[in-house]
Amino acid sequence: MRNISVPIHTDRLRSLADRFDHFRSELANTAPLTGTEGLRQLTRHLRTSHELTVEALTRLTAIDGSQVTQMTGALAALDCLAQTVQHSGHVSDSLTTAVAANAYEGTPWDPAKDADVIGRGLRHMDARNAIAAHFDDATASLAICAEGCLVVADHLANAFPGPDRTQARAADNAVTASRVPAAVNLSAPAGIRR
Repeated sequence: MRNISVPIHTDRLRSLADRFDHFRSELANTAPLTGTEGLRQLTRHLRTSHELTVEALTRLTAIDGSQVTQMTGALAALDCLAQTVQHSGHVSDSLTTAVAANAYEGTPWDPAKDADVIGRGLRHMDARNAIAAHFDDATASLAICAEGCLVVADHLANAFPGPDRTQARAADNAVTASRVPAAVNLSAPAGIRR
């Protein structure tokens, strides 16, 4: 069994959750492009998606086989992280399906220039609608990924408190202990002092 720095991995999971959420927001606010510009846009999004999937898989690999597997709820935490990897893969799948839905013509469609070419315009409009639907699917999976990372990070933080939390617990115990008078024997019957 490997020993890992749990606070470092907790921070990395929280950072990964932020990255998933940022990408979700970016996709939700992106107007899909078509043609060559659409391919560039999808390529950039696919690259980001693959990077996030690799990072989620790296977190799962680091935690699996470590001392974390001895904590209560370890199997559920690992399963949650594995599902995060799976949903991250769904994001890539949605984006690669969007690549297939794109209308390829070598140049983006410009309504002002191509108003007389009805068929081409309809192909691009249909492609934009299909790509937008795939973006929606991807954003739903990204929300699940962000939540999964936070759930595991919180579980790790609770199961393996860092030095700050350990010191805070020690201080709480000291305050509680100071409230009990030292001279009182709590095992003796009431009214009898030793």
